[in-house]
Amino acid sequence: MMKMEVGQLVKDRCTSCFNHQLKVIKIVPKNFDEKVTYVVWTQCPECGNNDHSLMPAES
Repeated sequence: MMKMEVGQLVKDRCTSCFNHQLKVIKIVPKNFDEKVTYVVWTQCPECGNNDHSLMPAES
């Protein structure tokens, strides 16, 4: 996973207003049997839409 911190702006597209930057509001680790992944919660600074994505941890 690339280094992400809460409050950081990331280049991704908002699913509501199609803005090109989202702000990271929360990062939650998820442990599976063999892998660790992260749920990255983002918010659009333009419309306020919240979204999430699953990001793999680096091996």
